[in-house]
Amino acid sequence: MNDEMMHPVGDDPAWSESYYFNFVDPDSKIGMFTRMGFRPGSGWADALHVIYLEGRRVAFTYGRRDIEKDLSRYDGDLSAGHLTLECLAPHERWRLTYQGPAQDIPDAEILLTRSKARPDGWFTPATLDMSLDFECLTPPHYAAKGSHGHFEQSGRVTGKISLGDDRWEVLGYGVRDKSWGPRDWGAGSQGGSARESDESAGPRPFVNWFSMNFGADTALGGSCFRQADGVIRGEGWLQRGDERTVLKDVVIETDYKAESIIHRAVRLTGETESGESVLITGNVSSVCPTKIPMPGGAIFVNEGLTEFRWDDRIGHGIAEHWHAVLI
Repeated sequence: MNDEMMHPVGDDPAWSESYYFNFVDPDSKIGMFTRMGFRPGSGWADALHVIYLEGRRVAFTYGRRDIEKDLSRYDGDLSAGHLTLECLAPHERWRLTYQGPAQDIPDAEILLTRSKARPDGWFTPATLDMSLDFECLTPPHYAAKGSHGHFEQSGRVTGKISLGDDRWEVLGYGVRDKSWGPRDWGAGSQGGSARESDESAGPRPFVNWFSMNFGADTALGGSCFRQADGVIRGEGWLQRGDERTVLKDVVIETDYKAESIIHRAVRLTGETESGESVLITGNVSSVCPTKIPMPGGAIFVNEGLTEFRWDDRIGHGIAEHWHAVLI
């Protein structure tokens, strides 16, 4: 089966099929992440789309649409809100377009604050217009297949973005992924659970996902989960030219803004299949939190625009941390 297409929906009410893309332009530092998810058990699809601008400024958008249970009817209709994803060639080329309203937010960290507590003027209404091409540079890296699957690919992104009177032409690199199967936002698939959080111990993310590109020829990605000993540990993939390898024993350590779950720096260690040690550090310039309501609280998925250093190379990407917050 072509895994770019929709998969047969299982019986689990939490079934989800999702598409995710990101990129960073290393010159302008303009970045983006977008996620479109189809949840037939809930009867809707939604799209979260964010453009990182200078400093901590972002253009933030979110939209929904009603859907039916048979997802195959949406293979040529990947749209929600004002965002459209178009597969021009499977595993080779995608086009991402958006034309519609957006919130121009000077500092995305305000999204951690309850909406009723945000000050007047915390965002400016604006019109976002974007057309981007995502050209895949690597074959898909599968973390899982079958009825519960996930793959990732690195790519080159080109196109134009405008927000109000501001205009940018971008050329950057990023990572996309595709997931399908039951999805429980409140639990990591390899151990840690949001429901185990102890707020008195400080920030304790239960999932860390990472992606980074060092130009066109080198890319990394993967997921780590909070283990019983509190360590954020997992695995990933590394692509260098035509060489692909598994990253083993990946551990992520994080520095946070004081008294906050906003991450400011990360340190990633791991080992390739051939025994090569990997050490990468990252400085997080901007974090955009996304709130997912849960019984008794919420999950915040904090997407951090990050500059990475690996030996003498500088790369860019996303350091994503998931936190449980109790109410």
